[in-house]
Amino acid sequence: MSFLEVKGLTKVYGSEETKVVALDNVNFSVEKGEFVAVTGASGSGKSTLLSMLGGVDRPSFGEVILDGENVHAMKGRRRAEFRRRKIGFIFQEYNLIPVLNVEENIEIPVRLDGIRMKPENMTKLLNMLGLESRRYHLPEELSGGQKQRVAIGRAYAHHPALILADEPTGNLDKANGMEIMKILTESAKKLEQTLILVTHDESIAAMADRIITISDGKIVSA
Repeated sequence: MSFLEVKGLTKVYGSEETKVVALDNVNFSVEKGEFVAVTGASGSGKSTLLSMLGGVDRPSFGEVILDGENVHAMKGRRRAEFRRRKIGFIFQEYNLIPVLNVEENIEIPVRLDGIRMKPENMTKLLNMLGLESRRYHLPEELSGGQKQRVAIGRAYAHHPALILADEPTGNLDKANGMEIMKILTESAKKLEQTLILVTHDESIAAMADRIITISDGKIVSA
């Protein structure tokens, strides 16, 4: 069995004349440690797919089997815990909490489990992200690239097996975007993480082991 298996994934919004099929019988698998880029036009279903994979939104039909477990068969609290510990999310918008500093924003996922990161693990992560000198800064004191690094740190806090990134370089210039991609790809290899990244940037997609292209909710190439 593959690390991630997607079977007949379908998402329908509305009904009858207002019916919109965002995902239409999507099937694919991803091996552990693989880097997969998901591409397609705006509105093709890329972000919807990521929400289904991460258990954020439920499909109308179909299954997402992650490391042998059916994500959408889990009940609310169990699914939330599984998602928090097994999956790291990175978005185009950084979604940082303004009143928390860098270290506190990164630690949010583990604090939700009632624990704290070991100081040495936090320092190691901050060094990997190039944020050691910014650990006590608030988000408003950071550049866009630094904010995205904090968001990556937050996604890595629980050492998740799967990283889901939705246009993580979309708000950054080319140089900062490449720096973010360097962090994502190098850390994924080092930590043996599976990385699924949505992007419209062909140069970033070309860095992946494999490209999945979606059009009108269907996979047209994988």
